[in-house]
Amino acid sequence: MDPTQQEVHDVFEELYHTLTEAYWVASTITDKDRIRGAADAVFDIVTSLNRADIRSRTEEFAPLKDKVIIVTQKLAALQSEIDSVIHNVSVATGVVQAISKALEFGAKFFV
Repeated sequence: MDPTQQEVHDVFEELYHTLTEAYWVASTITDKDRIRGAADAVFDIVTSLNRADIRSRTEEFAPLKDKVIIVTQKLAALQSEIDSVIHNVSVATGVVQAISKALEFGAKFFV
């Protein structure tokens, strides 16, 4: 079953908060910038998902879908490299889990 817009919103919002937490424990300024960039992109998606029934408005949904595709590629790359970016195991695990969930829900909602 496809997730609802609210469920996708909640998953991406959780990811945003997890990335914000990860920012504070990232090892280097470069890593912090990368995480902040990902968090900002996720926040843009959350903001768009706040709009009621985005799917029914094709002119707004299509650009959001394109943005999600780009962001999910970056999130997948960050997910595969998280151990070298975050050295706090608990935070790294949380980031990986939040990214996985967002990728799963995003893939189902933005088809």
